[in-house]
Amino acid sequence: MQPLLFKTKFFSLHTFWIFFAIAFIAGTYTLIKLSIKHNLKVKFLSDNFWKLFIWSIIGARISAVILNYKVYFYELSLAPIFRILSIWDNQLNLWGGIIAFLISFYLLCKEKDQDFFKWLDAIVPSIIVGLSIGHIGAFFQGINYGHETSLPWGVNFESISIKYAVPIHPTQIYAFLYSTLIAAILITTKQFQKIRNMEIKGLIGISGITIYSLFRFLESFVRGEDAINFFNIRLDTILSFVLTISAGIFLYLRYNRPTKKKTNKSK
Repeated sequence: MQPLLFKTKFFSLHTFWIFFAIAFIAGTYTLIKLSIKHNLKVKFLSDNFWKLFIWSIIGARISAVILNYKVYFYELSLAPIFRILSIWDNQLNLWGGIIAFLISFYLLCKEKDQDFFKWLDAIVPSIIVGLSIGHIGAFFQGINYGHETSLPWGVNFESISIKYAVPIHPTQIYAFLYSTLIAAILITTKQFQKIRNMEIKGLIGISGITIYSLFRFLESFVRGEDAINFFNIRLDTILSFVLTISAGIFLYLRYNRPTKKKTNKSK
């Protein structure tokens, strides 16, 4: 665990932000490469890059503030406003950022007459590439950690911010491994579709959302940090489950029902 790379009187550089920057660059590079390979307009991406980035940060921050409102609104003064604007405190919510990005991108696609589902096939693998690197940053920062375990790969974190003094699940490493595997499968599948000339718009993107959400759901059962609970169930468990089911249903309705109808007509 190495949350700080270096610290001076005037400036602190967190390991988390270094990996955040690397993840952002890697995800953007992947997105540009996939866009070029599949004849998407990179100019559309570059023209709206900062707009999408800003909306993603705003979404990630707002959702983090809502989920941790007791930290930001424990007093009635102007201080909470400054705390909310201080995004360098590492409080950014993953789901809020992704949802804000997808909504803003969908609206831009409608406005600029772009095929959202075709873009989704390039965006989702790129986001997961970025997430895989971000999980390593979370490991060094000592966040998103697991609960105690007797498994041989359990790790000890020497930090007062972690409530366990025994080996715990390295959930950040789990997330890095499954994210990397999912991204590799999605990118390989997209390349295979292009070779076979059998591209189905949106199939890879929605499948990626479904599979990643499913793994996040499973991961939540070994997470150990404090979280908001509803009926003794972690909020991230509920959100992951809802997203997995919703994406799975959407996947079925969009790509399976038309095939069945055609089959029935042919009979």
